[in-house]
Amino acid sequence: MSRFQRHGVPDDVREVLATGERVLAWGRDLTGRPVVASELAVYLPAAGGGSERVAYAGIARAVWSDPVLEVVTAAPDQRRLVVDLETPGELPPTVRERVMSTILLSQRVPIAGGRGALVIARRVPGRDDVAWSVVFDAGLDPADPALRATADAAIRAIRSSTGL
Repeated sequence: MSRFQRHGVPDDVREVLATGERVLAWGRDLTGRPVVASELAVYLPAAGGGSERVAYAGIARAVWSDPVLEVVTAAPDQRRLVVDLETPGELPPTVRERVMSTILLSQRVPIAGGRGALVIARRVPGRDDVAWSVVFDAGLDPADPALRATADAAIRAIRSSTGL
């Protein structure tokens, strides 16, 4: 098989994607591993090798500060994933655009002691319902049941007032 396939996308970039997804943009990290944006997810190099698929609807924030792409996932598995890109190409703006395209509503709510959370309502490709996610401020434990209950109450109030 040739090193490059149609549209100049290398085989190792295409091989990262799940079946049925297509490459929208790609780059490489500092070690040469592919970082790939599809229409449904971004694929980041995993610590143990291979790639980790992160669906856009599960990303609370994607920030580009050359050469770093930072992806923050929503609670309950709230994580900060950082990739140093050697060749970013159109990857950073594509990831940001895809994340933003899923957002129907984003609202900041108070949670505890002056800290809060960002509540996000999203459209998820292939589904008719709205997916809700929460991103807690630094210092708040996303696994804390009391904080989750407060966030869940905020989601119910927002749903009631917006009809989402």
